[in-house]
Amino acid sequence: MSKKSFTDLNPAMQFISRTHAPSTHDTQEVQEVQRTQGKKGQKLPRINMAFQTSNLEYLQIISRIEGKSITEYVNNLVEQDRQKNSERMEAAKQILKG
Repeated sequence: MSKKSFTDLNPAMQFISRTHAPSTHDTQEVQEVQRTQGKKGQKLPRINMAFQTSNLEYLQIISRIEGKSITEYVNNLVEQDRQKNSERMEAAKQILKG
């Protein structure tokens, strides 16, 4: 007796090979998006923060209004505060130097 070959008679294989031929409808272009904050290839330091529910809701809404991420929005707030307190920062640095 000879062995049966199920590859030719397998209805599932016949269906797959017939109906799943590659076509232009099966392809999808992949776009690689790189978002860097700062210099390319350099990762910025990260911190974990906890917000009150009302503050988090505010940040989510206001950052959308501004068209920024929450991180960008908070970084802008810190930058503004840093500029406002620059004289105090310099004085504190002088005291800490010794």
